[in-house]
Amino acid sequence: MTSETDLYRKAQIGDEFAFKLWADTIQPNMGRFSYQLGVSIEALPKFQRRSLQQLHRQLEYLTQEQAQVDLYKIMVQQLSTNSLELEIKENLAVLGFPEDDELHAELQKLELNQRIPLVLTHFHNRSKVDIAMIAEKTEHQIIQTMNDGLQALQHNLRLDEAQVFQRLAMLQKSYQRFMPPAPFDQEIQGADEKFSVPEVSKTTASPRQIRKKPAIVLGAASLFLITVIGVSFSVNDQLMETAGTSEGKQAEKVTDEMVADWHSKYEMIKETSPERLGMSQKQYVQLDYVKLADAERERVFSDEMLDSLKDDPIKMESTVYRLFWQIETPQGMVDSLSSNSMLSSAVDDFLLNYAAKTDELRFFVEGMMQKYQQELETTIVMGQLSPEKLVAQSHSYPEQLRKVIEALPEYNLLAIVNPNDNQFRTIRDVNKLNQQHVIASHPYAFQYLSWLSGEPYFDDSGFFWPIDNITHNLISMEESLLVEEEESALFDGIEVAYQQTFWQLVKGSDSSPVFDKQGKVKVEYQSAWNSIASSNPMAFIILPILEEMEASEWTTSAAYDELEFHDLQDALEMEKSGQLADKLPNGNLMIEDEFVDMQDFDYSRIQSLYESFKVSHDLQLLSGVQPLDVLFVYHYANKVEDAKTQWHLLADSPLKPTLETFIRDWKQIPELTKTARWIELSSNSFKQRVKDKVYMYPQVDMYEFDERLDLLLVTEKNQIWQIDYRQYESYDLQGEDQQFKQTVDLLYQAFSVDQQQQLLAEAKPGEIAGVFFKAVENEDILTVKNLMEEVDWKDEDFTALFESHSFRPFSELAQLTFKSHFAPNKATGHAGSVEILYASGLQDGLFPEHFFMEKTKNGWRMSNINEY
Repeated sequence: MTSETDLYRKAQIGDEFAFKLWADTIQPNMGRFSYQLGVSIEALPKFQRRSLQQLHRQLEYLTQEQAQVDLYKIMVQQLSTNSLELEIKENLAVLGFPEDDELHAELQKLELNQRIPLVLTHFHNRSKVDIAMIAEKTEHQIIQTMNDGLQALQHNLRLDEAQVFQRLAMLQKSYQRFMPPAPFDQEIQGADEKFSVPEVSKTTASPRQIRKKPAIVLGAASLFLITVIGVSFSVNDQLMETAGTSEGKQAEKVTDEMVADWHSKYEMIKETSPERLGMSQKQYVQLDYVKLADAERERVFSDEMLDSLKDDPIKMESTVYRLFWQIETPQGMVDSLSSNSMLSSAVDDFLLNYAAKTDELRFFVEGMMQKYQQELETTIVMGQLSPEKLVAQSHSYPEQLRKVIEALPEYNLLAIVNPNDNQFRTIRDVNKLNQQHVIASHPYAFQYLSWLSGEPYFDDSGFFWPIDNITHNLISMEESLLVEEEESALFDGIEVAYQQTFWQLVKGSDSSPVFDKQGKVKVEYQSAWNSIASSNPMAFIILPILEEMEASEWTTSAAYDELEFHDLQDALEMEKSGQLADKLPNGNLMIEDEFVDMQDFDYSRIQSLYESFKVSHDLQLLSGVQPLDVLFVYHYANKVEDAKTQWHLLADSPLKPTLETFIRDWKQIPELTKTARWIELSSNSFKQRVKDKVYMYPQVDMYEFDERLDLLLVTEKNQIWQIDYRQYESYDLQGEDQQFKQTVDLLYQAFSVDQQQQLLAEAKPGEIAGVFFKAVENEDILTVKNLMEEVDWKDEDFTALFESHSFRPFSELAQLTFKSHFAPNKATGHAGSVEILYASGLQDGLFPEHFFMEKTKNGWRMSNINEY
């Protein structure tokens, strides 16, 4: 099996056929990058081909990694000089989800110099050094233009920073599923065909007329299936005919020579595998996957099989190549996809075989590390085993262990540390597999491999990953099981993992109990159970348990005791059949679709409702009132400066201040009728459950985006809609808010002396952030530590943070803004962030930085600082 590296080396010495094959291995990412930067679908093949032609001329001077970086650079240069290839016509929806197509369209509206670093950072995981080289800018310029792009996205989409990052992460998944058209004809010709390298045209060709495709007008979902499934079937049906060699296509019958050649290839794979895996022949032949492959070989090459397929060499060849997958090592399976393709329908079998094989090999490797546990103690760094040191010092291990550790890439495994017992374990490394053409074009492979790369999630000692990761995976599994559009064997395993992981999260085990020694549910499990109540099937199971647990101070629940393993599967089936909604609080909300033009809007439609509600503030007056009318009452109260009525329209939440505090701090927000062009709400608007509550986002199109008008509606019972409270503070530190700076100075002076948390009990989150940055300026480690969420950091970690990140002095900050935002994955349903602006230079304008904050028992504190 020819590896990607071998293909590249052959291409460097002039093998054009090898160059085409190597280009195929990087083509999906190359095509996606072009599309992300704005190249139209029709122009993609020509644009990619021209970029590859230019790269081909300089290939012999570049390493493989340099070639990929240079290819990005060439594509950027091509865009700069051939702007007519950009998507200047209508933006065709190819990503399958309207939200992703919307964000893709917004990316195209950014300046090219903003788009390039944003795309390379978020979708291609390139370092700032690489991006600076590709874009021919300084790292500082890259950071600044990328932040400008992010700010523009926030403004145009009316989202806060956290929401933009979440949308970008979801868009990345859709990009991974998108299979761009290839630069060459799909059926690769023989090696004797020369790869022409003409000079790149100096003039730009006129863009071709976009061909009308009936499938496009069917909508995003239909086009998504055509783009992903249709391409993989139509292309790979053709490629299957030429898989591996062209023997099957050229021959009319299966010949003895063909069978002998297949036997020889099988034996060669089997002969070389033990050395590649770093194990003995005796260990190798005991592997179950080897035994199963040998049994399958007997069937495939049996007289009966050969006789039945003697007149169908193509089918016989495809059967043989399936056999080769079975006997190959995991990396050998991946390498085989570079030169052999398969039907999309065969990908399920391929991945299931890969999963079973890597699972068996994982046990082998971990058994070997357990055997040499004492020798591996030399990898301990600061009391913890070091995976990096494990690999770096492999030469010093006993030979048997050394061979296995050095062979980990062949296993497609990575060594990490089990947090529960400080022992090494392994997880799958699926990065190269994800890059393969046929895998990237499969509708479910990327998500499946994402789950597989983290599996197993737990054993008898407990979870291997932070519980926040576990809840996220559970929710994503459930979403996929609910939107599955066709039968796929991959989902059989996911359904089992979904149920088992849920059961472990709720019930625990003897060695990993969910209850503490006092008989109360541990705090981390309380938070996790609240988090999974955001998804209908799991909410149906967990809501009765939460209600009873909270009533008993987290000690007892009849619903918990009666829970059975199959209950979650039953709830999933009810959701699929549409029967679950009636069994959930706010499960069947009746929302009238409405579009309101704000040009001549005068609040007359809600005048009588406002007059009634402002007198009694009785929430029952809102029962059955359409959510947009509640929103209009809130804005009318703002217009007439009725802060008290506004407060009563706010839903209860941990963030909602007292009436007295709200009135004291009240500031009028911009008038809706002067700020918004139109407002829309429909049954298809964004909805999110958080336990009993359901949140909805009305779409507000503003002349100029203002976060204070970007409000959520929420209902908890009786179809009573209210406004979700959003905390917002903004301080101009170079202008009128000098009092804020004085307050921060006083708070810092008091708190830094004896670290008494009660000194900050009444402080606003913006003030706490100010004290934090003041402490950072003074390198006051103790104060910094006490203003962060609980972290297990040593003093040297804080020193390293100060040295690695160029924090600006608090005195140089130009603006500080705190805002809370909706966070359904948090127990409170909310999180916060603070944005600071400072002048990065005389000519550079204001430079923004964003930091996260969390509400703790002591108040708002800085979080996720380790990301900086």
